[in-house]
Amino acid sequence: MSNDHSHTAYRRPHRSLKSKYKLSEAPISIQNETKSELVVTRKSTTKHLLVWAVILLMLLLLSSQQHEYNARNVSDGDVIVKKVPEESENDANGESCLRPRRNSNAAVKSPLKPPFINLGMPKMGSSSLHNYFKCGGYKSVHWRCGERYCSECIREAIQAGLPPFSKCNITDIDSYAQIDRGPENLVQVNYLNEIVGGVPNATFILTFRNMTNWYMSMNNWQSIHSSEINMRQRFERADITGLPTGVGRNVSEFSHFYCEYVKRVREEVAKYPG
Repeated sequence: MSNDHSHTAYRRPHRSLKSKYKLSEAPISIQNETKSELVVTRKSTTKHLLVWAVILLMLLLLSSQQHEYNARNVSDGDVIVKKVPEESENDANGESCLRPRRNSNAAVKSPLKPPFINLGMPKMGSSSLHNYFKCGGYKSVHWRCGERYCSECIREAIQAGLPPFSKCNITDIDSYAQIDRGPENLVQVNYLNEIVGGVPNATFILTFRNMTNWYMSMNNWQSIHSSEINMRQRFERADITGLPTGVGRNVSEFSHFYCEYVKRVREEVAKYPG
């Protein structure tokens, strides 16, 4: 009996330890499964991130290619317009009429004095020019001369045989950053001779811009007062000196128009050296 009792006493602790071992084994198994799930989840998340990164990269590449295509080929209805080289047309002196003269400052022997009058076109940096003069402490106006539109008071004064800005009812203006009110009131083009001759001591500014970029900018710009057509279409409908109604459908026509206008400006301003 003692032997059996002794044997029984020996096996019970063994079963108890085994039972404890099995109980302690269960949480370890659960922990291992949880870790495996986390690893799988992390791998899955990494794969998804890589997939989205590839998709985003492809979209960026496609957007870049489309932007480059638009810069080279501009579609306007059925008209496909090739980019016009900036050196394609020259003035009488053999200089590009689509770029500023690089050596013009060398000929200036006296400080430039106000008023500064911008003879450039809409969407060619007039807002930047306006902010530039304001930042420098100059009194500048941008298409509005006091309570009136600059183009209206300038046109009225010229048609009445008076100095260009005499009906604008503003004084001590240093900079006229924009004097037109869009294609329909392009006074700097239609009354160029009268403006330059009427203020011969002024400093006239002529802004330049890449012709394709200018064309695209006008195609993308719509006034809140005329949401049906963009500015490029307004140019085409307006009857402007050098750009009659129906002309202005593509980059080539705008390049030719602006080139001829630059020639006119250079010729007219040269009559009043100061």
